[in-house]
Amino acid sequence: MNARDTLKLLAKDSNLYQSFSQLDRVNQIKVSLEILRSQAAILFSKKIAWFIAGLLTYFVTVYITNYRLPVVQRLTQEDILFSLLVLPLLILAVFLNMQLISSEKDKRTLEVLFTTAGSRYKVWILRVTTLSLMLLLTALGISTLAFFSIADISVVATALHGFVPAFLIGGVTLYFSVKFRSGLAAGMVTAIVVVLTLMFSDGFNLEETRYFLFFNPYRVPRELDPETWNIWMWQNRIGTLGLGMLLHFFAL
Repeated sequence: MNARDTLKLLAKDSNLYQSFSQLDRVNQIKVSLEILRSQAAILFSKKIAWFIAGLLTYFVTVYITNYRLPVVQRLTQEDILFSLLVLPLLILAVFLNMQLISSEKDKRTLEVLFTTAGSRYKVWILRVTTLSLMLLLTALGISTLAFFSIADISVVATALHGFVPAFLIGGVTLYFSVKFRSGLAAGMVTAIVVVLTLMFSDGFNLEETRYFLFFNPYRVPRELDPETWNIWMWQNRIGTLGLGMLLHFFAL
């Protein structure tokens, strides 16, 4: 083998290990989708079909129940937000964040993730980002099904409004799972936090204020100006997202 052949071989081998930024747009998309698929498989412990089946079963149950009601009592957009999005997304966010670290601890692979070459935070940031993306895609899927089967709703806006409180509760669960070193303890504490939040909100009449965790932008009080209610909505959503990011930061 002469020098020219050696250089060609080295050039060929170097192309096999290109960095992500050196790839063309098509390959970047392929790599991103493959990373998303593998991370989702880890998050759902390769049982994503069971989670989808559970969500569809819940949706069909709500749909049949709603269909059997009189027309004037059926779900509207303000009811759909909590019944079909916030409630299942909260359960999913709590469960997945409980398993995010405890599952690695149970499989005794937690130390491996912290000794990976490069920044150890990249692994967890990617995992948390994938989890949040899965919650958002789930919200969009449920919102789309509700649009075609239950009521005329704003698909993207309703999905985003359902995702925001789930993101915060997921951050609470992740933080406590790290703090207590137990996913089960984190789930129990998060459930207590949610129940106490609802109790205090009901006791202090916070449901129609900007400070309510499960703020419903579609339930505008009659005595309040809609423009003021819209400003409160933005304040609530920005504050909730900011607090969720802060909790994820402390957890990491």
